[in-house]
Amino acid sequence: MSSRAEQDRAADGPPLLETRDLSKIYLLPQGMFRPPIELNAVSGVSLRLEKGRTLGIVGESGCGKSTLSRMLAGLTPATSGSIRLDGLEVASLPARQRDKALRHVQMVFQSPYSSLNPRMRIADIVREPLDVHRKDLPMRERESRALEMLERVGIARSMARRTPHQLSGGQQQRVGIARALACDVRLVICDEPVSALDVSVQAQVVNLLRELQHSLGVSYVFVSHDLAVVANISDDIAVMYLGKVVEYGTARDVLQAPRHPYTQALVDSANIPDPAVEKARRPRILVGDIPRPTDPPSGCRFRTRCWMAQERCAAEEPALEPRGDAPQAVACHFASDNGKDLRR
Repeated sequence: MSSRAEQDRAADGPPLLETRDLSKIYLLPQGMFRPPIELNAVSGVSLRLEKGRTLGIVGESGCGKSTLSRMLAGLTPATSGSIRLDGLEVASLPARQRDKALRHVQMVFQSPYSSLNPRMRIADIVREPLDVHRKDLPMRERESRALEMLERVGIARSMARRTPHQLSGGQQQRVGIARALACDVRLVICDEPVSALDVSVQAQVVNLLRELQHSLGVSYVFVSHDLAVVANISDDIAVMYLGKVVEYGTARDVLQAPRHPYTQALVDSANIPDPAVEKARRPRILVGDIPRPTDPPSGCRFRTRCWMAQERCAAEEPALEPRGDAPQAVACHFASDNGKDLRR
């Protein structure tokens, strides 16, 4: 179930992106005479992204956020569920029609160097989406658009003939962003776009993404394990754990008054840039390892690491819904009304 804030926005028309009960199951072979094991990478995820906004998806490594982002971009087919783009159902379309429907969705990958063709000049890399989707344009106009987009992301025209290995990591990611935005894009899926960069360069890339969003009106799905980065760019946040969304709402509600114990632990783990405050606080630290996605716990998947777990948590899976006076949706039977009772 979506949060109350999203229910209020539903009257404004169809969102740019909407998923319902989206799931991805991988079958892992065990050998010739044994049946494959099911790995539930993403389980029943329902999200909504309005035009011109940014949806942040955050969680630990292995929670399924990258698999989700690849499904949204059309790179990985969904096992079940619905993906709607501007009201059009795309998940069930044949491959050719799905590719055509998703031409306005592009992706910025985690590793800037490995996502760029090392043999191509950066101007040609940025022009490539235009060569594929806008063959109606003359070559000269496509080249001009590519150079303009490079300049827009901070790459001078004098560098257009260079190859990726001649650029820094930050410059390579700017080329990746320029390529994603070159062809009338409406939605950009950013999968850990700054995790491979230095901290100072991370801030530059995030600021660039925000500036481009304001000037071009694009929407972002921003995937990261770094809560501080997600907080800096997101309007809404979905917190994932072991393939499921456990808390979902506006960035302000989720970060300032987290209701789910897992979200609270993530917020506590973020460093505070004040030595006195950082030394005095007592953050809650999760114990134990993430359960295997091939054998998730019954009921609430977080219960094996949760300090609030009770018998009900093992027997009944909590629904993702608003609870008490909380504006965001929370998948926890014992979510506090004010977000304070669960914390030390």
